[in-house]
Amino acid sequence: MKFTEKKLKNSSYDLEVALDHKEFLDYYQPLFDDAVGKVHLKGFRPGTAPKEMASKAVDKERVFEEAVRRAVQATLKEIAEDKEWQIIDQPRIEVLESKEGLKFKAHLTVFPQVDLGDYKKHAAKVLQAEKKEVKVDEKEIDDTMKWVLNSRAKLARVARDAKKGDVLDMDFTGTADGKALDGASGHADSFVLGDGKFVPGFEENLIGHKEGDKVSFAVTFPKDYWKEDMRNKKVDFAVTVHGVFERTLPELNDEFAKSLGKFETVAELKKNIRDGITKEKSDKEKERVRLKMIEQIIKHATMDIPEPMLQHTLDSMVQEYQEYRSASQQAGAKQEDLSDEALRKQLEPKAKESVATNLVLYQIAKDENLQPTPPEVEEEAKRFANTMTSEQTKTLDPQRLYDYSYSRVQNKKVFDFLESLQ
Repeated sequence: MKFTEKKLKNSSYDLEVALDHKEFLDYYQPLFDDAVGKVHLKGFRPGTAPKEMASKAVDKERVFEEAVRRAVQATLKEIAEDKEWQIIDQPRIEVLESKEGLKFKAHLTVFPQVDLGDYKKHAAKVLQAEKKEVKVDEKEIDDTMKWVLNSRAKLARVARDAKKGDVLDMDFTGTADGKALDGASGHADSFVLGDGKFVPGFEENLIGHKEGDKVSFAVTFPKDYWKEDMRNKKVDFAVTVHGVFERTLPELNDEFAKSLGKFETVAELKKNIRDGITKEKSDKEKERVRLKMIEQIIKHATMDIPEPMLQHTLDSMVQEYQEYRSASQQAGAKQEDLSDEALRKQLEPKAKESVATNLVLYQIAKDENLQPTPPEVEEEAKRFANTMTSEQTKTLDPQRLYDYSYSRVQNKKVFDFLESLQ
């Protein structure tokens, strides 16, 4: 066998491979002999017909095609092993004319080589520069405590005018130029006046109204509103108040703490809140620093991202976006409709970043021998499965679960290793 190779971009190669007559015959002859042995000719028992007669009845083109398929498969495997390539996409094959033997071209993509550079130095620098102490102030604890109290508030229907802090049961419709607006109409049965969760000016127009009132007013949306098509837009609202409810908050004492089930005192409750906020902030801070480390390592690394990897990642991102868009539209939210081509173009930078991140994590794990053990993968798989419903677990692909769990454990090992460099 002889071959020539041409290195292309995106970790792909063009090969031209030639097998001489004897080499190709090693693939062709056994298939031809097998086909001859299976020929059925009238008047002869299977396998007893004269070879010359049986040979004429063989579909030689079909035998040749199968011999080519096996020869190409075996030859590319041999070349890949010799070159230490891992082929990651179905090769494109073109059989060339040849007077004897077999000659073909192959275009294939291999798992890329990743040169990490001095990644330990870059990771350590980020850890030193970005390290911050996580702090929790009393306001954060008080705000969380208020939320807990509000979640346990008792509601009592009242006949008086609504005031700040009351809860409203109401229907509302928003129109602009006589047309109903997506996301500006609906029913709310637990709308808290004064929470400021809707457009500025909306709640103020409801204060002073009671059950049964029908209220009409106009609100101009802020110039920096999150939805661009609503900025500076004047919207007419029609609201029907179905009920006004006064909230009575429980008293913050040890009895209230005990009612939550696992605390004896307010002090224990506050400590639990502080610990929870601290953990949440610590996790976010750890994630922020980890992303910074990977960004710096990628910045100084050299890799040739394969096109199949990029397209596979883009496929997943497009599918996730389409599912999110569909769910949002069903909930009444307006989402920008992009063509698949425009969406892929918009998501391509993120997809490249995702592929680069995975390649870096894989290479570090390989270089530092940080592969997960079977018990570690099994434990992670169980943990993930426990977060799913029984219906979801029924359709769970075991191989996908294993791959996901393996990747999760391996990535954690890599980040633990990087964080140990400080």
